[in-house]
Amino acid sequence: MGVGRRGGMFRAMQQAKSNESGLARGCGRFGWRPCLRPAAAAAVVSVSLMLTDNAGAAEREIETRFLRFRWTEDTGAYAIEDKEGGTVWRSNARQPRFGEVTLRSGGQLERRPLAACRLAFTGDDTLTASFRVGEAPGTGDLRVTVRAGRDGRSLDWSWAADPGLSVESVRLLDDALWVTDAEQGAVLVPVREGILIPADSGRAFTHSFDTYAYEGCHLAMLGVLKQGATALISWSDPYVRAEVTSVLPAAGADPGSQTLAPALILRPSARSFRLAFPGRGDHVTVAQAYRDVARERGWRVTWHDKLRDNPDRARLFGATNFKLWTLLARRMNEESSQEESVRVNWTFDEAAQVAEHLRHDLQLDRVLFGLGGWIHRGYDNQHPDILPTAPECGGDAAFVDCVQRIKRAGYLVSLHDNYQDIYRDSPSWDERLIMKQRDGKLAVGGRWLGGRAYLICSQPALALAKRPENLPAVHRLAGDGPYFIDTTYASGLQECFDPQHPLTRQDDLRWKQELSDYARSVFGMFGSECGREWAIPHADFFEGLAGVSGGYFHDAGLLEKLGGVVVPLFELVYRDCIALYGKYGYDPNRAAAYVLHHLVIGRPLHHHNVPSHLYWRTPPAAPGVLAVAPLPPELDQIGPRTALVSWLWDIQRPPAEDWRVFVHLTDDEGKILRQADHAPQTPTSRWRPGRIQSALTLLDLPAGPDKDYQVRVGLFRESGRAELVGEDDGERRYQVGRLEVRGDRIRWVATPSQRPAIAGGTASFARGDHGWAENLHPYDRFVKNTHEVLSPLHRLTAQTPMTRHRFLTADRAVQESMFGEGEDAVTVTVNFGGSVHHARHPLGGDVALPQFGFLVAGPRFLAFHASTWDGVSYPQPVLFTLRAEDDLPLAQSRAVRVFHGFGDGELRFRGRSVATNNEVILAFD
Repeated sequence: MGVGRRGGMFRAMQQAKSNESGLARGCGRFGWRPCLRPAAAAAVVSVSLMLTDNAGAAEREIETRFLRFRWTEDTGAYAIEDKEGGTVWRSNARQPRFGEVTLRSGGQLERRPLAACRLAFTGDDTLTASFRVGEAPGTGDLRVTVRAGRDGRSLDWSWAADPGLSVESVRLLDDALWVTDAEQGAVLVPVREGILIPADSGRAFTHSFDTYAYEGCHLAMLGVLKQGATALISWSDPYVRAEVTSVLPAAGADPGSQTLAPALILRPSARSFRLAFPGRGDHVTVAQAYRDVARERGWRVTWHDKLRDNPDRARLFGATNFKLWTLLARRMNEESSQEESVRVNWTFDEAAQVAEHLRHDLQLDRVLFGLGGWIHRGYDNQHPDILPTAPECGGDAAFVDCVQRIKRAGYLVSLHDNYQDIYRDSPSWDERLIMKQRDGKLAVGGRWLGGRAYLICSQPALALAKRPENLPAVHRLAGDGPYFIDTTYASGLQECFDPQHPLTRQDDLRWKQELSDYARSVFGMFGSECGREWAIPHADFFEGLAGVSGGYFHDAGLLEKLGGVVVPLFELVYRDCIALYGKYGYDPNRAAAYVLHHLVIGRPLHHHNVPSHLYWRTPPAAPGVLAVAPLPPELDQIGPRTALVSWLWDIQRPPAEDWRVFVHLTDDEGKILRQADHAPQTPTSRWRPGRIQSALTLLDLPAGPDKDYQVRVGLFRESGRAELVGEDDGERRYQVGRLEVRGDRIRWVATPSQRPAIAGGTASFARGDHGWAENLHPYDRFVKNTHEVLSPLHRLTAQTPMTRHRFLTADRAVQESMFGEGEDAVTVTVNFGGSVHHARHPLGGDVALPQFGFLVAGPRFLAFHASTWDGVSYPQPVLFTLRAEDDLPLAQSRAVRVFHGFGDGELRFRGRSVATNNEVILAFD
């Protein structure tokens, strides 16, 4: 039989017919006869041919030290034993086949299964299956080859077809590697930061994730988890589309019936992928295995190399991202032929004053300050014709002065530009620049401020950027600094069918890389929208991977549809390679979970909804929802059915006007039985942030049978009732609990389902009560609080890989991430859930983390939003950060800066007690 080149051994075995089949045949734990000694090297492979039962169909296998792959001729079905993972991965659970091919014939598409095949060894570590899918002999075969990887842990898959076949696509891993709810199975998809889709979601769906599409796979990989075993699927061609299918069990079925399975659809140039088995672990294990793949492909260019080329890029570390999104907003009609409106949100002088306000009033040290709408006709207008700068904002002279003043504040200036969109009123309009569809029609983009955009082919886009009147002219005005070219990385890879500049996805990727490199060579730094792994060697920052509009995805319903949870796959692979942010505006009063997400990934926030003009000089308009939440009252019974009741409120931002308080004691249907309306003892317009009592009232309930009263409260005036923070009953009444009257006794029962009050709710980080930013504009309070935590966290860890991420509770509400290793590691613990989570810190003892609480613990920096610290219990959660001002750990530092964000200002630290309403330096001998 012979011995192969790499020590593999071919053997044929004739097996007797038996009732056993598949993995149950033979001997060994999974029914296979051992082919290697335990000490054999990983790369040593044995291959086997076995003639099996029934129709005598052959089964063939490849075996390494770490895996065994068995393939069956009669159906194309296969199974893979992952020896280190201790599990078996199988092909399609619903139909015994290998996959499917889509052929183009006579202008029609026809799908044909890949099932029965001829298996042959085409190398001592390689199996090739031939599937007859065409009509003519010799010209109708599609061949799939599976080869053991050199590491022994992977299988390399590839396909080829006879010249007579017109293959549109091939579907491989056809609903294979399936997992169930009983196996704690899950699929990992790298959409933006990443999604873990569990197999117990209770949701049925099929969802596609195209490679490098807007919300497709931002990394060219998928992961699968099963009972602690892991699998990694990776590919290199952008014409691969991943698909995930979830099938629910029939009614009354046992657990284990819901299945979750991936598949790959490969278009003609996509001919291969790799299936690896990294061993036992979780999503971190999969991401770390893909990190090695990314390094092989040249995508993992770290800050070490980028700073060697330009040390000034280190100024991105810890830089909060501000973007004055639309200095000049000019809206045009669909055809870009008629102006509909013009609005100046900031002049160039005002933009500079915003930066100076951040630097001098908020004392923000590091900022990436972006300007959008600075070009001649305003935001998203007349690209690529951008100069002279917007005259409505002040023109070139004011623009130059603005940029210089922002730089003098110590900030990076990022100018927003675009070389994908072109408008019909652009002086450079030329249909020859625009991508063509298959039918020769112009490729149409979105409807933006400038009207309907058309998509410039990325090859001529580079030439437009290089024109003397474009990037070179902007550089002469603004000098060095980050340059931002919109949509370059966001819109997915495109195709162009214009014979003058044809474009495949691979071509589009290459031209966009060249555009990035050119802009970077002119300005020194470069960034774009969203971000993709292929852009990392060519860029310094992304906007959009960390989140969209205060959520995780542009498709706000994606997680709900998939039953998924966000996991930081991108961070685990590329954290130490790129600065990245979210994009678009969001409400700081509803952003607590978004802040915690940024803590988990260790990234600064983006602020793309900066109020217009010199906002801090003008009191903010009264919002639609008052930043006031009713709290359960305090009750003191002083006699039979008589009590003094203190009506309490949680104030994040005082109302601008005066309101009265209504108190309704109702039945279960909401019918009013008694009332205790009152005017607050302090008018609401003079309320201060924090907890406040509106009145102390005497409640005297009538004698009679035992009774329960629901207590519903709110604010009202002649114009109607106010909308407050919390869940109302449809009439803007907010239930705070109920009174149970039993005999002469009154008992108060708080409402279990009540939403958290503001102090521990979604507006947590917009608080300023008794803290540094108490007297600042409400928007600035949120900016200051979050910058003081996220900026130093990122600055300390920007060049450090994320080494751990895990869920600490079964409901995944409490998460922990780690940056670095050993004594220099920084650990972040966050609590998204409604129950208090208790963490430990050497200097703080038991640290109680309420909903949206967190603990950042590093050797020289710590921060917490907590209810307890070092034995002190706070009536409302507090925000503190502590940073060593020398190079010593906090436990030994001789100078520690304490920042107090909000809440009670008392802090105990290293045996000392300090009280501050802003910041203080603690000196130790």
